[in-house]
Amino acid sequence: MNQHRDTLRAAYDFDAPRRNANVLEGWRVEVIDAFLDRLAPGASVLELGAGAGQAAQYVAEKGFRVTAMDLSPANIALASSRGIDARVGDFTDPEFHVGEFDAVFALNSLLHVEKRLWQSAVGVLRRSLEHGGIAMIVVWGGMNYEGTLEDEWTDPPRFFAFYADEDFRLLPTPGFRKLLCESRLDDIEDELHPQILVLEAT
Repeated sequence: MNQHRDTLRAAYDFDAPRRNANVLEGWRVEVIDAFLDRLAPGASVLELGAGAGQAAQYVAEKGFRVTAMDLSPANIALASSRGIDARVGDFTDPEFHVGEFDAVFALNSLLHVEKRLWQSAVGVLRRSLEHGGIAMIVVWGGMNYEGTLEDEWTDPPRFFAFYADEDFRLLPTPGFRKLLCESRLDDIEDELHPQILVLEAT
């Protein structure tokens, strides 16, 4: 289990009002649209680390059946207010399981998983999918780092795990076939850029 779970929950409860004002736009929409293009109309989709629910709402408005999970009760309350089936849950818990879906995605949430737990987190995505289901993992990266950030604004500070691009490409994904592994070098924020994995459950 992620030893940073309680501080992450408190940090995202603290930051929930600010995050609720975020607008889903730019590269995030492009990445989600490309992911949804791989799915059948009306497919069931699970989002892990859904935050205040903007991405889950966007996917639901596209006609998909969405379940949203997040560690923060404050975030889940906000996602629920958007009309999303939203539930509190910890996907770093090895017992985590809410059912099997056609697709699952995690948009900038696995970057809070300790590197030693990466493979366990990937196992949660696999258990959440039907055979042949599609998973997408998006994280910030571009350098190797594990810990809290000096300029962190949340209280308490959040834990992050970042990967250099070459190490991200080598991360194990047991139970999956890799469909896509890319870094979006044109979308840099705070010296980091998005890294994307799209996987098919085998």
